[in-house]
Amino acid sequence: MNNIIAPDVAIGALALALVVLYAAWHEARAKNVRDARLLAAVGAVSLMGGAAAWLQ
Repeated sequence: MNNIIAPDVAIGALALALVVLYAAWHEARAKNVRDARLLAAVGAVSLMGGAAAWLQ
């Protein structure tokens, strides 16, 4: 059985959200606005979800 506790999962979710937001920044610098908006939206929702998991 996996021994993963909630704070570890929340830290992982926050790290993945930051990676997605970095990808959005990279796409925005490359003038790929459509993909940058999509990645920013997914990153923001992931960041909120990770923060909610961290607080619980």
